Amino acid sequence: MSMKSCICTLLLVVLVSLVARSQQTSLSDLYDDPYDTKSFFLCGFNYLSNNVYLGRKDTTLIPYYSPYIGYHFSNGIYVKGMASYTTAQGGLIDLATLEAGWDHAFSQYFNGGINADRFFYNKNSLSIRASTKFSSGIFAQVSNDYIEPMVKFDIDANAHSTDYVFTFQLDHDFDLANETLHLVPAVEMSAGTQNYYDEYFVARINKKAKKDKLKSVITNPNNFAPLVYEFSFKGSYRTGKWLFELTPKYDIPLSPATITINKKTTTETLSNTFFLELDICHR
Repeated sequence: MSMKSCICTLLLVVLVSLVARSQQTSLSDLYDDPYDTKSFFLCGFNYLSNNVYLGRKDTTLIPYYSPYIGYHFSNGIYVKGMASYTTAQGGLIDLATLEAGWDHAFSQYFNGGINADRFFYNKNSLSIRASTKFSSGIFAQVSNDYIEPMVKFDIDANAHSTDYVFTFQLDHDFDLANETLHLVPAVEMSAGTQNYYDEYFVARINKKAKKDKLKSVITNPNNFAPLVYEFSFKGSYRTGKWLFELTPKYDIPLSPATITINKKTTTETLSNTFFLELDICHR
Protein backbone atom coordinates (compact mmCIF):
# COMPACT_ATOMS: atom_id res chain seq x y z
CA MET A 1 0.00 0.00 0.00
CA SER A 2 1.35 3.45 -0.94
CA MET A 3 2.03 6.20 1.59
CA LYS A 4 -0.88 8.22 0.15
CA SER A 5 -3.29 5.28 0.56
CA CYS A 6 -2.08 4.63 4.12
CA ILE A 7 -2.66 8.24 5.16
CA CYS A 8 -6.11 8.37 3.54
CA THR A 9 -7.04 5.12 5.33
CA LEU A 10 -5.80 6.57 8.63
CA LEU A 11 -7.91 9.69 8.16
CA LEU A 12 -10.98 7.54 7.47
CA VAL A 13 -10.37 5.43 10.60
CA VAL A 14 -9.97 8.57 12.70
CA LEU A 15 -13.21 10.02 11.31
CA VAL A 16 -15.18 6.85 12.08
CA SER A 17 -13.80 6.66 15.63
CA LEU A 18 -14.50 10.34 16.27
CA VAL A 19 -18.08 10.06 15.04
CA ALA A 20 -18.61 7.03 17.28
CA ARG A 21 -17.23 8.91 20.25
CA SER A 22 -19.45 11.91 19.51
CA GLN A 23 -22.54 9.80 20.11
CA GLN A 24 -21.43 9.33 23.74
CA THR A 25 -20.61 12.99 24.45
CA SER A 26 -23.03 15.56 25.86
CA LEU A 27 -22.88 18.79 23.83
CA SER A 28 -25.23 21.02 25.80
CA ASP A 29 -22.57 23.23 27.37
CA LEU A 30 -19.77 23.02 24.79
CA TYR A 31 -20.88 25.60 22.21
CA ASP A 32 -21.50 29.34 22.48
CA ASP A 33 -23.26 29.41 19.09
CA PRO A 34 -26.63 27.61 19.40
CA TYR A 35 -26.55 26.74 15.69
CA ASP A 36 -23.54 24.48 16.24
CA THR A 37 -25.84 21.76 17.62
CA LYS A 38 -28.71 22.22 15.15
CA SER A 39 -29.45 20.93 11.68
CA PHE A 40 -29.98 23.71 9.14
CA PHE A 41 -29.53 24.90 5.58
CA LEU A 42 -27.05 27.70 5.05
CA CYS A 43 -26.29 30.13 2.26
CA GLY A 44 -23.88 32.98 2.09
CA PHE A 45 -21.28 35.04 0.33
CA ASN A 46 -17.50 35.01 0.75
CA TYR A 47 -15.08 37.69 -0.47
CA LEU A 48 -11.31 37.15 -0.65
CA SER A 49 -9.27 40.20 -1.63
CA ASN A 50 -6.43 38.12 -3.13
CA ASN A 51 -5.95 34.41 -3.79
CA VAL A 52 -2.97 33.65 -1.51
CA TYR A 53 -1.92 30.12 -0.52
CA LEU A 54 0.91 29.41 1.93
CA GLY A 55 2.24 32.92 1.36
CA ARG A 56 2.47 32.46 -2.42
CA LYS A 57 0.43 34.29 -5.06
CA ASP A 58 0.34 35.01 -8.78
CA THR A 59 1.72 38.32 -10.07
CA THR A 60 -1.86 39.20 -11.03
CA LEU A 61 -4.24 40.20 -8.24
CA ILE A 62 -6.94 37.51 -8.04
CA PRO A 63 -9.90 38.48 -5.82
CA TYR A 64 -12.66 35.92 -5.32
CA TYR A 65 -16.40 36.64 -5.03
CA SER A 66 -17.97 33.37 -3.90
CA PRO A 67 -21.65 32.63 -3.22
CA TYR A 68 -22.24 29.30 -1.50
CA ILE A 69 -24.93 26.98 -0.20
CA GLY A 70 -24.79 24.03 2.16
CA TYR A 71 -26.27 21.98 4.96
CA HIS A 72 -25.10 21.50 8.56
CA PHE A 73 -26.17 18.43 10.55
CA SER A 74 -26.71 18.57 14.30
CA ASN A 75 -23.79 16.16 14.90
CA GLY A 76 -21.31 18.58 13.26
CA ILE A 77 -21.16 17.03 9.78
CA TYR A 78 -21.55 19.58 6.98
CA VAL A 79 -21.56 19.80 3.18
CA LYS A 80 -21.13 22.92 1.07
CA GLY A 81 -20.85 23.98 -2.56
CA MET A 82 -19.21 27.22 -3.72
CA ALA A 83 -18.55 29.02 -7.01
CA SER A 84 -15.75 31.61 -7.12
CA TYR A 85 -15.82 34.47 -9.62
CA THR A 86 -12.79 36.69 -10.17
CA THR A 87 -12.38 39.99 -12.00
CA ALA A 88 -8.89 38.91 -13.10
CA GLN A 89 -8.44 38.15 -16.82
CA GLY A 90 -11.50 40.20 -17.66
CA GLY A 91 -13.75 38.24 -15.33
CA LEU A 92 -14.48 34.52 -15.15
CA ILE A 93 -15.68 31.75 -12.84
CA ASP A 94 -12.26 30.60 -11.70
CA LEU A 95 -13.18 27.81 -9.30
CA ALA A 96 -16.01 25.59 -8.12
CA THR A 97 -15.58 23.81 -4.77
CA LEU A 98 -17.41 20.93 -3.12
CA GLU A 99 -16.65 20.60 0.58
CA ALA A 100 -17.61 18.13 3.31
CA GLY A 101 -16.40 17.79 6.87
CA TRP A 102 -17.09 17.24 10.51
CA ASP A 103 -16.35 19.57 13.44
CA HIS A 104 -16.94 18.50 17.02
CA ALA A 105 -16.25 19.57 20.61
CA PHE A 106 -15.33 16.48 22.62
CA SER A 107 -15.12 18.29 25.93
CA GLN A 108 -14.84 21.78 27.32
CA TYR A 109 -11.12 21.69 26.53
CA PHE A 110 -10.77 19.78 23.27
CA ASN A 111 -12.29 19.97 19.79
CA GLY A 112 -11.32 18.61 16.41
CA GLY A 113 -12.54 17.64 12.99
CA ILE A 114 -11.86 16.42 9.50
CA ASN A 115 -12.59 17.84 6.05
CA ALA A 116 -12.40 16.97 2.35
CA ASP A 117 -12.53 19.40 -0.59
CA ARG A 118 -12.90 18.77 -4.32
CA PHE A 119 -11.65 21.60 -6.56
CA PHE A 120 -12.69 22.32 -10.16
CA TYR A 121 -10.45 25.08 -11.54
CA ASN A 122 -11.02 26.90 -14.81
CA LYS A 123 -8.51 25.70 -17.42
CA ASN A 124 -7.37 29.33 -17.79
CA SER A 125 -6.95 29.90 -14.05
CA LEU A 126 -3.91 31.86 -12.86
CA SER A 127 -4.23 30.52 -9.31
CA ILE A 128 -1.00 29.06 -7.96
CA ARG A 129 -3.11 26.15 -6.69
CA ALA A 130 -4.85 25.45 -9.99
CA SER A 131 -3.30 21.98 -10.30
CA THR A 132 -4.81 20.81 -6.98
CA LYS A 133 -7.79 18.52 -7.53
CA PHE A 134 -8.54 17.26 -4.02
CA SER A 135 -7.58 18.13 -0.44
CA SER A 136 -8.28 16.42 2.88
CA GLY A 137 -7.26 17.36 6.39
CA ILE A 138 -7.62 16.71 10.08
CA PHE A 139 -7.23 19.16 12.98
CA ALA A 140 -7.24 19.21 16.78
CA GLN A 141 -7.39 22.17 19.15
CA VAL A 142 -7.08 22.59 22.91
CA SER A 143 -9.57 25.12 24.33
CA ASN A 144 -8.93 27.21 27.43
CA ASP A 145 -9.15 30.78 28.74
CA TYR A 146 -5.63 31.73 27.66
CA ILE A 147 -3.76 30.58 24.55
CA GLU A 148 -5.41 27.90 22.41
CA PRO A 149 -2.99 25.75 20.35
CA MET A 150 -4.15 23.97 17.21
CA VAL A 151 -2.46 21.50 14.89
CA LYS A 152 -3.63 20.55 11.40
CA PHE A 153 -2.40 18.13 8.77
CA ASP A 154 -3.49 18.34 5.11
CA ILE A 155 -2.97 16.15 2.06
CA ASP A 156 -3.34 17.79 -1.35
CA ALA A 157 -3.74 15.67 -4.48
CA ASN A 158 -2.51 17.60 -7.52
CA ALA A 159 -2.74 16.72 -11.20
CA HIS A 160 0.63 14.92 -11.18
CA SER A 161 1.79 14.88 -7.55
CA THR A 162 0.84 14.95 -3.86
CA ASP A 163 1.62 17.57 -1.20
CA TYR A 164 1.65 17.34 2.60
CA VAL A 165 1.16 20.43 4.78
CA PHE A 166 1.45 20.74 8.57
CA THR A 167 0.15 23.82 10.41
CA PHE A 168 0.60 24.91 14.03
CA GLN A 169 -1.49 27.82 15.30
CA LEU A 170 -1.86 29.80 18.52
CA ASP A 171 -4.89 32.02 19.13
CA HIS A 172 -7.06 33.55 21.82
CA ASP A 173 -10.83 33.98 21.64
CA PHE A 174 -12.18 37.18 23.22
CA ASP A 175 -15.92 36.66 23.89
CA LEU A 176 -17.95 39.87 24.05
CA ALA A 177 -21.61 40.93 24.03
CA ASN A 178 -22.92 37.71 25.63
CA GLU A 179 -20.75 35.61 23.29
CA THR A 180 -22.32 37.07 20.14
CA LEU A 181 -19.11 38.94 19.27
CA HIS A 182 -15.76 37.15 19.01
CA LEU A 183 -12.35 38.69 18.38
CA VAL A 184 -9.65 36.10 17.64
CA PRO A 185 -6.04 37.20 17.09
CA ALA A 186 -3.93 34.30 15.82
CA VAL A 187 -0.45 33.44 14.61
CA GLU A 188 0.41 30.28 12.70
CA MET A 189 3.28 28.60 10.92
CA SER A 190 2.84 26.16 8.05
CA ALA A 191 5.40 23.76 6.62
CA GLY A 192 5.09 21.36 3.74
CA THR A 193 6.04 20.29 0.25
CA GLN A 194 5.67 22.41 -2.90
CA ASN A 195 4.79 20.09 -5.76
CA TYR A 196 1.66 22.17 -6.45
CA TYR A 197 3.89 25.23 -6.88
CA ASP A 198 6.17 23.41 -9.29
CA GLU A 199 3.15 22.38 -11.37
CA TYR A 200 1.94 26.01 -11.37
CA PHE A 201 5.24 27.24 -12.82
CA VAL A 202 5.41 24.43 -15.36
CA ALA A 203 1.86 25.09 -16.55
CA ARG A 204 2.48 28.83 -16.96
CA ILE A 205 5.76 28.32 -18.83
CA ASN A 206 4.46 25.52 -21.06
CA LYS A 207 1.55 27.72 -22.18
CA LYS A 208 4.10 30.24 -23.45
CA ALA A 209 6.63 27.74 -24.81
CA LYS A 210 6.86 27.35 -28.57
CA LYS A 211 8.91 24.16 -28.58
CA ASP A 212 10.33 22.22 -25.61
CA LYS A 213 7.91 21.49 -22.76
CA LEU A 214 9.31 21.67 -19.23
CA LYS A 215 8.67 18.81 -16.82
CA SER A 216 9.95 20.48 -13.64
CA VAL A 217 11.15 23.91 -12.58
CA ILE A 218 11.58 24.00 -8.79
CA THR A 219 14.54 22.17 -7.26
CA ASN A 220 13.37 19.41 -4.89
CA PRO A 221 9.68 20.47 -4.58
CA ASN A 222 9.04 17.31 -2.55
CA ASN A 223 11.26 18.52 0.30
CA PHE A 224 9.39 19.37 3.52
CA ALA A 225 10.19 22.96 4.54
CA PRO A 226 8.72 25.90 6.53
CA LEU A 227 6.60 27.92 4.11
CA VAL A 228 4.82 30.80 5.85
CA TYR A 229 4.10 32.75 9.02
CA GLU A 230 0.54 34.07 9.03
CA PHE A 231 -0.88 36.68 11.39
CA SER A 232 -4.65 37.18 11.46
CA PHE A 233 -7.35 38.89 13.49
CA LYS A 234 -10.80 37.40 12.92
CA GLY A 235 -13.86 39.25 14.08
CA SER A 236 -17.23 37.47 14.04
CA TYR A 237 -20.68 38.66 15.02
CA ARG A 238 -23.92 36.70 15.07
CA THR A 239 -27.40 38.17 15.29
CA GLY A 240 -30.48 36.04 14.79
CA LYS A 241 -29.92 33.81 11.76
CA TRP A 242 -27.00 35.87 10.45
CA LEU A 243 -23.29 35.35 10.99
CA PHE A 244 -20.73 37.97 9.88
CA GLU A 245 -16.98 37.35 9.81
CA LEU A 246 -14.13 39.63 8.79
CA THR A 247 -10.52 38.38 8.87
CA PRO A 248 -7.53 40.57 7.97
CA LYS A 249 -4.41 38.43 7.29
CA TYR A 250 -0.72 39.16 6.86
CA ASP A 251 1.51 36.47 5.35
CA ILE A 252 5.31 36.29 5.58
CA PRO A 253 6.47 33.58 3.15
CA LEU A 254 9.53 31.47 3.95
CA SER A 255 11.96 29.20 2.08
CA PRO A 256 12.17 30.81 -1.38
CA ALA A 257 12.22 28.25 -4.16
CA THR A 258 15.20 27.59 -6.39
CA ILE A 259 13.95 27.81 -9.96
CA THR A 260 15.72 26.61 -13.11
CA ILE A 261 14.46 27.73 -16.54
CA ASN A 262 16.46 27.27 -19.76
CA LYS A 263 19.45 26.14 -17.70
CA LYS A 264 19.40 29.42 -15.75
CA THR A 265 18.98 29.01 -11.98
CA THR A 266 17.57 31.79 -9.79
CA THR A 267 16.20 32.11 -6.26
CA GLU A 268 12.59 33.15 -5.99
CA THR A 269 11.91 36.66 -4.69
CA LEU A 270 9.22 36.49 -2.02
CA SER A 271 7.08 39.36 -0.75
CA ASN A 272 4.82 39.75 2.27
CA THR A 273 1.08 40.04 1.59
CA PHE A 274 -1.82 41.71 3.39
CA PHE A 275 -5.27 40.52 2.36
CA LEU A 276 -8.83 40.29 3.69
CA GLU A 277 -11.56 37.69 3.89
CA LEU A 278 -15.21 38.59 4.47
CA ASP A 279 -17.98 36.03 5.00
CA ILE A 280 -21.70 36.66 5.38
CA CYS A 281 -23.84 33.64 6.19
CA HIS A 282 -27.59 33.11 6.69
CA ARG A 283 -28.67 29.98 8.55
